[in-house]
Amino acid sequence: MPLPKTAVTDLGVIVIGSAMVEITPAEMGRPLSDVQTMVPLPSGSAANFAAVLASLGVRTALITRVGNDELGRWLIDRLGRRGIVTDYVLPVEGQRTPVSFAWMDRRGEKTFYFYRFPGFSDPMATLTPEQIEADQVGVARIFDFTEAAVRSEPLRSAALRGARLAREAGRQVCYALNYRPSAWGDQKLDQIVAAQRQACSLADIVLMNREEAEIVTSLDDPEQALLEVAKLGPSIVVITAGEDGATLLASGEMVQIPARRVEVVYDIGAGDTFHAGLLAALLADMPAERAARFASDAAALRIGRAATEPSPTFDEVRALGE
Repeated sequence: MPLPKTAVTDLGVIVIGSAMVEITPAEMGRPLSDVQTMVPLPSGSAANFAAVLASLGVRTALITRVGNDELGRWLIDRLGRRGIVTDYVLPVEGQRTPVSFAWMDRRGEKTFYFYRFPGFSDPMATLTPEQIEADQVGVARIFDFTEAAVRSEPLRSAALRGARLAREAGRQVCYALNYRPSAWGDQKLDQIVAAQRQACSLADIVLMNREEAEIVTSLDDPEQALLEVAKLGPSIVVITAGEDGATLLASGEMVQIPARRVEVVYDIGAGDTFHAGLLAALLADMPAERAARFASDAAALRIGRAATEPSPTFDEVRALGE
């Protein structure tokens, strides 16, 4: 089942990755067992990222698969309401839509439970390289994929094919790690590292946190890790470190980006927001350093809001930095 040949044009970003229904407490800071009300949210790293991009005014399409069930239809509808182009969000017959539960305690510690089972509720596992075509990938200025898209076949080959086709079309490619060791099953660390390094080599822009950088490079010094990742090919590399800010390497120059201090209300999604903010700023022709500062401010606004509050707009982020 190839992607539909629709009239989707003028995209800022097209992203391939997962979408699921997230269930989260309506009351922050309490465990699931204690709350009275939970709310469903469209989620998944790629879907969250796409939604933030849409809030920032970037026309964004999501390539994903959902179950052919009521949750899948609900998810497609809610993704569309968030401003995401859903032409490539396709239901898969015989599959259920995956579900996750997420909550944060009063200390800010996060817990996730994922209900995604092979052959039953893992529709993304059905996406093959043959379903990714040049005329769809090439309509966006940036092709984006994340670590979740390279964990296993055939999705890994589909994501890497999308990256190659985008580069052949003269588009930029962004790769963002969001490493979850348990999601790689019984794959050995050297296999995981090889997949990560291959993905980085196909990207112009790479984002990762300190722990991920150490895994990919075997270097515990962030500055040395930046230089090592840059050797793989990307022209912009960012290593984030939460409240310690981020380190940017662009055009051979290394810059420290401080985190803006805010009162944390709900920090799930901070990384996705930084990721989206960086691309939104680059698409607005900001220089790399200014784009990274914009991304940091976007993340600060996100964690200062409850899960059910809207993501920051481009003007809100820009105003914070003025």
